[in-house]
Amino acid sequence: MSLLPRSPIALASGGVLLSATLVGYLAIPAGVQLPIHWGVDGTADAFWPRDRALALAPVAVAVLAALSFAVGRFAPRAELQAGRHVAEVTLPAILALFATIQTVIVLIGLGVDLSMSRVIAFGLGVLSIAVGNVLPKSQPNGLAGIRLPWTLADSANWRVTHRLAGLLMISAGITLALLALVMSAGPALSAATITAMLLPVAIATLYSYRLARRT
Repeated sequence: MSLLPRSPIALASGGVLLSATLVGYLAIPAGVQLPIHWGVDGTADAFWPRDRALALAPVAVAVLAALSFAVGRFAPRAELQAGRHVAEVTLPAILALFATIQTVIVLIGLGVDLSMSRVIAFGLGVLSIAVGNVLPKSQPNGLAGIRLPWTLADSANWRVTHRLAGLLMISAGITLALLALVMSAGPALSAATITAMLLPVAIATLYSYRLARRT
């Protein structure tokens, strides 16, 4: 059993990733240097040759699939069942993000002027919305969610914490996606991206800790 489901999103994302990679190898000359990393100011600051750069996303997805299979094969069934709602949404969403990034890298290699920082910010915003929507459906487990000693030990704490985290992640995701559409790439957008990813979990963690101390 693999935690990476054969959902329409996962299958479509895999197809897009494969297609973009093939187009890249066929249409981009072998000597072209492609960007693989962007600084906080939104400009590319690291480059690899075409072959290595285009292999990066497929290798990452292969590792993700292998880890998903290993966890699905060896983790206790109760753990899988408790965290499956989160895994079934999060993993295909991550695959879709990889496919998007690969497509943008290929387009950049073909001469299209695109801002990867804005694309990543928008993609992470959508990912946050998707995960936030299913997070409250999870049960205490060691695979997916805010796995802390006090949330794992108290199902009521887990439930309240993940309901709060879900609402915060949805709000942060919507805000980040909108900012990615209207803001220029730069330090401000990078700061907004980092804040949107970390703040909901930080707030929910602090809330769950204080709740545990009161009980």
